[in-house]
Amino acid sequence: MKILVVEDDRMIREGIKEYLSEFGYSVIEASDGIEALDKFNSEVSLVILDIQIPFKNGLEVLREIRGKSNLPVLILTAFSDEEYKIDAFTNLADGYIEKPFSLPVLKVRVDALIEKYFCKVEKFEYNNTEVDFTGYTASVNGSLVDVNAKEIEILKCLLDNEGQALTRSQIIDSVWKESDDIPYDRVIDVYIKELRKKLELDCIVTIRNVGYKLVRK
Repeated sequence: MKILVVEDDRMIREGIKEYLSEFGYSVIEASDGIEALDKFNSEVSLVILDIQIPFKNGLEVLREIRGKSNLPVLILTAFSDEEYKIDAFTNLADGYIEKPFSLPVLKVRVDALIEKYFCKVEKFEYNNTEVDFTGYTASVNGSLVDVNAKEIEILKCLLDNEGQALTRSQIIDSVWKESDDIPYDRVIDVYIKELRKKLELDCIVTIRNVGYKLVRK
């Protein structure tokens, strides 16, 4: 999931980026309202938006975003003024968090909004292939296929980012946990080869000099 963080305080902005990146989120930064709108695109899944930013304030940015998208927006504010918060919600913010805030609390709010707006896909069906991400099983033409956990998790990673090119490093960061032995990035090529062969997945496309993406044909 890609998150746009709009905050003019560099330390706060970079702190949010560094913290959320540790949990697999892809974070892009903007320091003012104009930059925020320039960087906002269809790949952004959630916006963390400060109210007091230069050139265009947070409410102006929120209004423009709402003209294009209903994605979740979490407001950052140093204000306790009730009318200001009402104004934010009138412009369809999904919640607010007051400064100063703790990064773990911010992450909980982000996780909850992602869960609410982007329900988790537990099954994948493509042509004659079916994959159950809960049971870690897969079948082709109704016959079970022997797949290992990492192959399933790599497929889930690609599916969660369908249409988006992922580097090998991004896949590793998403799939391998702290307790795992982190593989060399080229190991991903082997897993992709096995997924294509075992599950007949021509929907996993190689992006030269980048990595892979999943595109259903």
